[in-house]
Amino acid sequence: MYADDLSIIVKGQSREDAIPTANMVLQKLHAWSQENGLAINPSKCEAAWFTLSTHTESDYDREGRWPLVVAGCQIPVMTMGASRTTKLLGMDLDPRLTLNVAATKQCAATSQRISQLRCMAHKEAGPSPHDLRTFVIGYGASKLRYGSELIWAVATDSAKNEMQKTYATLARIVSGVPSTVDPESALLEANMPPLHVLCLRARLSIFENTRACQVDWMRRPPPEPPPRAGFRISPLSRNELYAFVDAYTKDYGITQSSPREERFFRSSIPPWFAASAHRVTIGVEVPIDHSITDEEELIREKRRVSEEALALHSHRSWILATDGGVDVPKSAGVGILLSSLNSSEIIEKASINCGARPCSYRTESRALLLALEKLMIPRIRHRRKTLLVVTDSQSLLAALNKGPLSQTDWTEDQIWQRLLTLACAGWSVHLQFCYGHCGVHANELADQYATQTMESGQYTEQGIAPLWHTDLLTCFTTQLTNKWRSTIRQDTHRYLLCGTRPSDLSGKDLITQEVLHRQELVHLARARCGESELWGRLYWAVRDCTNQCRFCNVSPEQSAYMRSNNDPTAPGTDTVPPSAREEDVSPARRRTLTRRRKEKCPHCDSILTGFSNLVSHCRSFHPEHPPPLSELKCDFCDMVFPTRRSTAQHRNRCAQNPDATRHLNSSARRRSLLPQDQPASTSTPIGPRETLHHLLLECPGTLAVRQRLGIEQDLRLGKFS
Repeated sequence: MYADDLSIIVKGQSREDAIPTANMVLQKLHAWSQENGLAINPSKCEAAWFTLSTHTESDYDREGRWPLVVAGCQIPVMTMGASRTTKLLGMDLDPRLTLNVAATKQCAATSQRISQLRCMAHKEAGPSPHDLRTFVIGYGASKLRYGSELIWAVATDSAKNEMQKTYATLARIVSGVPSTVDPESALLEANMPPLHVLCLRARLSIFENTRACQVDWMRRPPPEPPPRAGFRISPLSRNELYAFVDAYTKDYGITQSSPREERFFRSSIPPWFAASAHRVTIGVEVPIDHSITDEEELIREKRRVSEEALALHSHRSWILATDGGVDVPKSAGVGILLSSLNSSEIIEKASINCGARPCSYRTESRALLLALEKLMIPRIRHRRKTLLVVTDSQSLLAALNKGPLSQTDWTEDQIWQRLLTLACAGWSVHLQFCYGHCGVHANELADQYATQTMESGQYTEQGIAPLWHTDLLTCFTTQLTNKWRSTIRQDTHRYLLCGTRPSDLSGKDLITQEVLHRQELVHLARARCGESELWGRLYWAVRDCTNQCRFCNVSPEQSAYMRSNNDPTAPGTDTVPPSAREEDVSPARRRTLTRRRKEKCPHCDSILTGFSNLVSHCRSFHPEHPPPLSELKCDFCDMVFPTRRSTAQHRNRCAQNPDATRHLNSSARRRSLLPQDQPASTSTPIGPRETLHHLLLECPGTLAVRQRLGIEQDLRLGKFS
């Protein structure tokens, strides 16, 4: 047997106090392990000296006066400045307990995965953004977020900023937007929540788990970290975090003192008690014809297949219909007992208030638990022992279908406990899914009762159902995300176009409902962020031109550049503007589009592309002549340069070159994260900037295209927003 990660914490004012105490504990542990046949591997033991003081003189035991010993071997003690850090559960600890080292290593490890994800997220051949998002969250973000619930509480601002930059890079991979897109737009485009929301949610979850353990919460709270200036006033301690959470959830009647649903740690069902589970059957799947597109016909199809599935069990003596309803801030979980599937006579009812902010799944599961406990268990000794349960919650039945010993939540475990109680008493129970709101009689009666109960506020059960752990986290996450969306930058291209709405990752054309391929979706994402290479700021970034709309009033530079590059959108051309697709362009054709210099052989009439090809040609066909020199004279002035590359760099900025790129300095310029004005042009800026908002809603030059597609009115009404 191997035992791993045993942690011992010893407190003391100095090493002189702490080390002898630790040695005494280790000696007892060693003696106990020998008595019980366990061996301690000293080479795997490590220790760290933590201090909250900035005084570092006493950290290092230079004279070796206080060695830490286990099983006769000395354990190395890590101090400030140590080259090797101590790890606990895969997290690097540093002596100041700021976890900055752990945050840095998490970012470095995630960067390796980012490189792998970039190889997979090809602009043309990569997976859809929805599939890629799932993989990025599971493979990339999970690595970055390991231990983040602790790191976020104590790490310094620089470490948190580094984590947020890495997380934004992951978001950019999902939608394929370039690095010049600001982090907020990248997150909205990938439909990913911000990192600080995920970290605070995970930290709240830790405190909720601690609270649910059978420990006196008020007498033994988690230790309070020392006060310090946090990142965006990060809630560190339990009291601070719960005050922070209460501020966001108080509008829904949720506070720190609200009763919580019991947390699930182990099943309450003994394995031998589950032997009668075969008497409980569950019908989860009710297949329908997915080729039906008409809404009314689809409802009729759902009703038909649901009634057929229920008719197979119409012989059962008891019909139990359950339903849950949510109309914030009201909710209800209800159950009704019927004598037959088509009977309108309700034998008995039960209902419970599920709180101000439950999800529909929780109301459905609460309804089923309540109905079994209040309506069926009292009738357990009845001579008729066949039961049909009708519900429109497919997710609940799918969870129960895992079996009584595989449940991971308290409510589902309690439901199975009631079902097995009935089964052990000789009952035969079948739970059947049916489609909701399609006219199935039993389900409609339960739905009507749930609606009436929420409207009247009169429930058969007193009090409110305890708050589900997941509902608390969801409520907190939603409120925190809404707060973030209200404070993000409003001068970005995406915000001006789409506001704070996340992108639709379904991958379908909203007009034709056709599935778009990866390249089209990447172009759309870049267009929304103002970083498309087909138009706008990025389109004109490499040209010495203004970024005014080319369809409204084209400047002479724009017109000349487009004509020289055979741009179909240039004025005077009658061709259709290029689409995002390039399947018709062969690889051979793509390879011919090169900017390499044409070199003429000095010994024959051959013209070759690139200096390396010229050297190869001369060595092969003119070996009697020395190979050509790499030096070259500028085409516009008399300056001579030692290499072709240096000549090209000069030629791009030569004062006598009319097409030279004018930059303020010769170094590479990093583009700003936000749209900026372009360098000065010889033309006077006329007309509005070429933004997607302008092209879709304002530009008269694209009006004919919008009208030809028949989307002019839909755009005005915001149908495609």
